[in-house]
Amino acid sequence: MDGPVVIVGGGVAGLVSAQLLQEAGAKVVVIERNAEVGGLARSMRYDGFSFDVGPHRFHTENPNVKAYLDRVLKGDATLFPRLSEVYFQGSYYRWPLHPKNLLQLPLPLALRSGVDLAINGFKEYDLDTFEQYVLKQYGPTLYEHFFRGYSEKFLGIHPRETHPDWAKVGINRAIIDDKLQMQNLAQLAKSTLTQFNKVEIPFMYPTEGMQQAWQKVSAIIRAKGGRILTGTKARLEGKNGKIEHVWAGEERITPSMVIWTAPITLAMKQLNLEIPDLPYLGLLLYNVCVESDVPRKYQWCYYGEDDLIFNRISIPKFFSPATVPNAKAAGLCVELTCMEGDTRWQNAERLTDWVVDDLVKVGLIKSRRQVHNVHVERIPESYPIYHKHYPRELEKARRALGQFENLHLAGRTGMFWYNNMDHSIENAMQLCKRLLRDAGRADVEESALAQGIAS
Repeated sequence: MDGPVVIVGGGVAGLVSAQLLQEAGAKVVVIERNAEVGGLARSMRYDGFSFDVGPHRFHTENPNVKAYLDRVLKGDATLFPRLSEVYFQGSYYRWPLHPKNLLQLPLPLALRSGVDLAINGFKEYDLDTFEQYVLKQYGPTLYEHFFRGYSEKFLGIHPRETHPDWAKVGINRAIIDDKLQMQNLAQLAKSTLTQFNKVEIPFMYPTEGMQQAWQKVSAIIRAKGGRILTGTKARLEGKNGKIEHVWAGEERITPSMVIWTAPITLAMKQLNLEIPDLPYLGLLLYNVCVESDVPRKYQWCYYGEDDLIFNRISIPKFFSPATVPNAKAAGLCVELTCMEGDTRWQNAERLTDWVVDDLVKVGLIKSRRQVHNVHVERIPESYPIYHKHYPRELEKARRALGQFENLHLAGRTGMFWYNNMDHSIENAMQLCKRLLRDAGRADVEESALAQGIAS
């Protein structure tokens, strides 16, 4: 490869791609607009408390991803079973929704859900929206009580205007256990029986917090001569079907190729292409430092009720106890979604009292006096919004960017793809394998990349 590989964005996909290509012999330059690497999986620390950008953990059945994580973390991680919940009508329930959990619901709701499942197999659904997809999978009762409100509250658009991919690749990963089948009573019975002896793959989390993983990756890249430029914005210059230059602040770099993990819409804007209708959600984090333990022991919980301001809360100490200054303290990462620049975004600090009052309301703290401090963080471009017509807009964007032969998309924002960290690592491995093969390294396999022996 003549010239360095420039990676725009120092998140999961960007850092992993940089490390793997460098280990295969390429020169790499990573450009990250934030002061710290990690992207949407970075951490923030204040007064001995550590918070991630929402709940993050590694959970993979891909042996190559596991081998890579073992190589980078070297055992410096905690292992734990998943414990997540959903708050519904003043009570907490275990989540994801297993068939056996139906018995824990209020009796009228459980009976209506059972009736739905008994007749659901005889109904026809178009499956062209989120609403239709979830109705077929769970029936109208569970849709109305668990899925409709949360999805609309989270995305800001009605489920009838939401593409079914939001359920297939978004909600399935965040809420629904995709391996469970509940479309009718026969599937319900089968799924229930298969869950009794199910062995869960444990979650893995870096001991000192998620930032620890990206610091390790960054150290590997820098130790071998790679450059990581933080606090620096990137700008593309393209001509004659090629990205000729990438500006890193005031520095001009001539790349052999560019891996773009920043928002796909920003690439279109910089290259003077028609900007597609592919909006991203903004995320407000209220990182609450509490001077006492909390009564709920979940790692994260979903709050879909309209009278609560937040969507989800995670508790980092149940990922790793090293994320709090002492055993009696607790951090609460409280999430609200909005659009960047809207009223919530501009006035986020004014919502702090409302957030704390709702924490009391749902029983996570007894009173406001337990709160030591609240740190507000604004996270732009956090989630792609899967409106009904997004596939058409995304395909137009990919075709337009495809004219630049040395430009490659990766990661959540670069691909407009709601994924998790494990998928970003896998995506980086697949991309690096393809790029190396195109460069004449036909011998390189993902397993070799994972174990660091490609060079």
